[in-house]
Amino acid sequence: MAEGYDLALEEWLGVLEELWSAVGKPIEPDRLQVYRNALADVPLGLLEVAVRRVIRENTFSVVPPPGAVWEAVRQELGNPQDMRLAIQRWEDRLWETMIWKRSSISNEIEDEV
Repeated sequence: MAEGYDLALEEWLGVLEELWSAVGKPIEPDRLQVYRNALADVPLGLLEVAVRRVIRENTFSVVPPPGAVWEAVRQELGNPQDMRLAIQRWEDRLWETMIWKRSSISNEIEDEV
């Protein structure tokens, strides 16, 4: 179980590291830890979308602060009043989509048999 968590965390941190790569700066482990703590509530898929938005909109050759990533998360979620609830709903929709796709694939396989 710990190995799966470690791999997921590595992937999640890799997304954050893109903020440094995009501006050609070396990754600063202490600063990366600050970002990890500040953005810990953001699920991987939403983090990926938010970081892409931040990179796309960043016009300076500095690593954008965690607040810029949170602002991108807010924009992706439609500027909700309650961020925790909005993130939970985003995760729920993701799971529903995955279950629906799995069910559709299972039905297609049954139809072929």
